[in-house]
Amino acid sequence: MANLALTGYKKDSQGIFINKDPDANIEYALDFVDYLNTGDSLSSVTVTIGTITGDSAPLAFPTGAGTDVNISGTKAIFRVNAGTTGNIYPIEVKIVTSNGDTDSRHFRIVVKDKGLQ
Repeated sequence: MANLALTGYKKDSQGIFINKDPDANIEYALDFVDYLNTGDSLSSVTVTIGTITGDSAPLAFPTGAGTDVNISGTKAIFRVNAGTTGNIYPIEVKIVTSNGDTDSRHFRIVVKDKGLQ
């Protein structure tokens, strides 16, 4: 499993997810360090946000994937905003490493109003 402690990922019977407030414009990261050979790093990352038909405020990249998806060593970093309360958005993170390996991970972003806990 990737390093989930990095940015608040949670796990349930359906897999990995993040809770996000609809008003949040926030950066998340997924660390692939546990999957890479020693000395390997990420050379490209593609993040795909699933769409929901009729969504009035879809989860999106604030300025576009070219700006809001980045790499830091073994970490895929991406920024998202919006999302409709109650919707669950499937996310796919595809990577290519400096050694030419490819991999993909899937998780969900659950949009709900977040109060203090």
